[in-house]
Amino acid sequence: MITDLHRQLAALNRGRWVPGNRAPTDFDAASLADLVEGVEAANTEGVHFAREDRLRDLYTDGAALARTFGEAMADMPEKPERGLAPLVGTSPEQVVWVDLETTGLHGRPLFLVGIMTWEDGDLVVRQYFARDYSEERAVLWAAREALGRARVVVTFNGRSFDLPYLRDRMTYHRLPMAQDFADVDLLHPCRRRWRRRLPNCRLQTLETYLCRRRRVGDIPGFLIPQRYHEYVHSKDPKLVGPIFHHNRLDLVAMAELLVALLAPPDQGEEEDA
Repeated sequence: MITDLHRQLAALNRGRWVPGNRAPTDFDAASLADLVEGVEAANTEGVHFAREDRLRDLYTDGAALARTFGEAMADMPEKPERGLAPLVGTSPEQVVWVDLETTGLHGRPLFLVGIMTWEDGDLVVRQYFARDYSEERAVLWAAREALGRARVVVTFNGRSFDLPYLRDRMTYHRLPMAQDFADVDLLHPCRRRWRRRLPNCRLQTLETYLCRRRRVGDIPGFLIPQRYHEYVHSKDPKLVGPIFHHNRLDLVAMAELLVALLAPPDQGEEEDA
């Protein structure tokens, strides 16, 4: 039941990345495919690099998070707190989390789109990566196909950044943008519920205080664009391995925050007006 979600969230927050998977410091592979364990993928707009993972294989409590999300969606009240209304009447399979990695502010190419979906009771992470600037178009098309299956797209600050960025890059490449979905931007309900209790409502601050997890081996976001440019010129996979890791961490944090927001507020968490 949804009343058990806080307890379940606290339990799964003790999870860690499975040691058997490549740690963020273990970037000694000779090729991107060896390091990131993905494949070259093709669509109507070209080729790109793609990786797919079941969250349970990446995160020790990934299966628990998927189960808890499914339970939260099943027990959702008819009138959830502001910002989450698009989820009412939506099945878990119709929810898609999105996180972008870009080369800068609007108008510059993006190179990695992280997508997470709930499938057959499990959370599945797919990452579409442009190995050079010419593959951005194929990455955008892969993202468009994923969004085309969504009823609700979940982001963190995506209403101001991720979704407009995607639309701008689609327009630049003269590609149609999937439009038939609602969006849930977690930043705003997180601010309403927790801004009086936390130093700020940045994603990693929320992750630290609510998920009780500090990132290990993560690359700071401000270094990501330059690291990608260096990769394009050198093709050294060690440069971008940590970016894939960072992107996955963002998606997992967003799933945990959504589960927390679907739970009734604890004492002292009452929503601000």
